[in-house]
Amino acid sequence: MIKKLLKYTAAAFILATTLQVTPAFANPVTNGQIDATKEQINDFETKIQQLDNRISLAMEKSRELNESIGTQQGKIEETEAEIAKAETALENHKKVYSERLKSIQLKGNQSVVTYAELLLSSGSVSEFFNRFTAISQIIESDTELLDGLNLKEQTLIEAKEQLHTQINQLKQSQLELAAEQQQIEKDKEQIEKDLAAAQGTLQAQLAQQEAEQRALLAQQAAEQAQQQPQQQSLVTATPTFTPAPAQAPSTPAANAASSATANAVIANAKQYLGVPYVWGGSTPSGFDCSGFVSYVYRSVGISLPRTSSAQQNVGTRISLNQLQPGDLVFKGMPAYHVGIYIGGGQYIHAPQTGDVVKIAPFNPSKFSTASRVLR
Repeated sequence: MIKKLLKYTAAAFILATTLQVTPAFANPVTNGQIDATKEQINDFETKIQQLDNRISLAMEKSRELNESIGTQQGKIEETEAEIAKAETALENHKKVYSERLKSIQLKGNQSVVTYAELLLSSGSVSEFFNRFTAISQIIESDTELLDGLNLKEQTLIEAKEQLHTQINQLKQSQLELAAEQQQIEKDKEQIEKDLAAAQGTLQAQLAQQEAEQRALLAQQAAEQAQQQPQQQSLVTATPTFTPAPAQAPSTPAANAASSATANAVIANAKQYLGVPYVWGGSTPSGFDCSGFVSYVYRSVGISLPRTSSAQQNVGTRISLNQLQPGDLVFKGMPAYHVGIYIGGGQYIHAPQTGDVVKIAPFNPSKFSTASRVLR
């Protein structure tokens, strides 16, 4: 009984000594500081992605506005041509009316008297009515001539006002877009400065933690060297046993899509690893997040909208724990960022300005929705 107790005591002593020399790789305070800094960096990166998305949306709006300007410019040219015709017609109309006025003025104020004398001198009732009809037509012609002149002049004024309004609206929209982009870029510059400061803090914290770990490991190594003779004297009293073979942990079968289309999408996406992020970019010379996704899917014959918020509404909405390779994953509602899930807990995306197309770990807690566009 005493021998058995001695064996257990020796085993307990060795176990306690082993636990003492196991390095505690960081103290809780330093780890907490590092976690907080990493979370701050994540927040800054999210803000940058949101600003990048706003810039891309503004650029898309600017592109649409430029197309609208082109269309409006065509209409403006047509309107200007119509105005030129109207001005010519108006001038001709004025000349006719002027001639008519001259004719009336030459007759002086006697025109009405002349018309009356002409009627009274009729030889018969029938002739009277014929002359009355002719005089009425002359008077009506004068009235129509004046009304037509006024109508054409008013139409010309309205056409010029409408043209002026259209041009001003287009110019105002361009100014507003330019101001919005400038403000976004200012906000982004400040966030990038804050991000750089946070990254510097993180590097300093990691360096400090590494130095503390080295010092702790050196101290533990010295303590272990001092305790080594005691362990050697007690090892002979420790019962030996053969541990049971460890069973390999069971892992769930990978939920990889066998779809050749998904494989083609992923293979095509990987061709552009390292391509720089460019605002509004949708070609291999530079991508933003949605431009990258739409370009890659076009290679397999699938046309997607240009922006991430519009892409979010395409395909079948799925749960973030049901992802298959080739599915789209989104941040935000409406989305401000999009990437392509490639399986194995990873996704590929064009992250943000200053970065390049890359593969990154997929953390479901950072994403809002997912969509399946492959059939």
